[in-house]
Amino acid sequence: MNSRDVAPQPLLNITPSGARYESVIDLERARAAHLPLHTERTEITADGNTAAAIASLQMWRCMIYPGFPITPSTKWIETVAAYVASTPGTPKRVKLLEAEHAVADYMVGAAAACRDLIFVTATSSVGLDHMTETTRSLGASGLGNVMIINVYRATANFPLCIEGDPSDTLAHRDDGFIQIVARGKQQIYDTVLQAPCLGMHPDVLTPTMPGYYGIKSSHRNARLVLEPDAAIGAFQDRWMAPCPLPGLINGDTAFGNCVTSRYFQGFKVAQKRRLERALELLPQVGADFERTFGRPGLAFFDAVGWPEKGEVDLAVVSMGPDFGTFEALRDAWAREHGMSVAGLAIRLLTPFPREAVREKLRRARAVLVVNQAHHAGRGHLTLDVADALNGLPVVPPIVSAFAGIGGADVSEATWEAMLDSGRRSLAGETLPPYQVFHEGRSL
Repeated sequence: MNSRDVAPQPLLNITPSGARYESVIDLERARAAHLPLHTERTEITADGNTAAAIASLQMWRCMIYPGFPITPSTKWIETVAAYVASTPGTPKRVKLLEAEHAVADYMVGAAAACRDLIFVTATSSVGLDHMTETTRSLGASGLGNVMIINVYRATANFPLCIEGDPSDTLAHRDDGFIQIVARGKQQIYDTVLQAPCLGMHPDVLTPTMPGYYGIKSSHRNARLVLEPDAAIGAFQDRWMAPCPLPGLINGDTAFGNCVTSRYFQGFKVAQKRRLERALELLPQVGADFERTFGRPGLAFFDAVGWPEKGEVDLAVVSMGPDFGTFEALRDAWAREHGMSVAGLAIRLLTPFPREAVREKLRRARAVLVVNQAHHAGRGHLTLDVADALNGLPVVPPIVSAFAGIGGADVSEATWEAMLDSGRRSLAGETLPPYQVFHEGRSL
């Protein structure tokens, strides 16, 4: 037999977690096979779903796109499928499955097969709910190459509402994903590009869930700057070292999927520690993105109206596109009432950036927290803020508000009514534990 007829044997690398067969998947071949969408910086008009889809297609590590259509995320999979169908020679493929739980299961198998490729889908509301059994396993799996783009929509089936509020992503905070909130088309695009850098970092290895509001962000158009594929690849490659853990195709492990409580605790402690390392890494990824592309990268929050030193009378904490309405009226409202007003739009939802929020809000005399989904009691965001402020020598009063539930518009009149509640708390008035606002009044 001629030596040329003998198939080359995979390079075997024994690791503490199992064996890796380094040459089974040729990442350089995958990189070379990528057909760039853009070779230079381009400006277009696009909606949020299109922005997220383009970002997903520009990453050479994304080769297979499992999905199932569900409003308001459907256009993401439609955009990806249209590109694949109309681009001869592309190695990218779409896998349409019969239900959302099958999408999540498929992602587990694909992501575990090769931990150095990115496996991304988009979903909403009950679609994410149907994935729950699998997403809760993914949080502890170390499969940081899984990315679920969540297009926020009220999570309940009754009454059915297809507009965007973040109750679906808030219901899944214990799944173990890194959850990042984006507002505006540019931020959606940029966030999808940066999220795998965070999740696939060897110190983190945690799946990511970038998200944005359905309808308000997913279906409305704005200008969008797209970066060249080559620049995106170079940026991501700086952060995505080969995963140190074996996969199922490029490696093997001997550990099964069922453990006793003795080992279960160890898994969960490791999961929690990896998730919390995102707090250290996220600002670094964001700073590198800004240096590379000239736009703000990932951050714990967007801050507006904060002086370099000194305190502010009233601080507002919220998230999502309705925060832009607050930004637009903040200065005029503050001048009218003779107050200083600042705000934080939360970007990193899980793990919650407790220390960074605390450092900002310790300078506030009162804090208004605006929740935009139905929760028991004072709301997720209010409780996060209260936890962040716990232990300060003087804890500012917290005013808890609900507005925009089900994706309802949060008008200027509604913002003014909520700000007025914050002003009244500063004057010493005792307010209810929470208030629900709509169309300029408390319900």
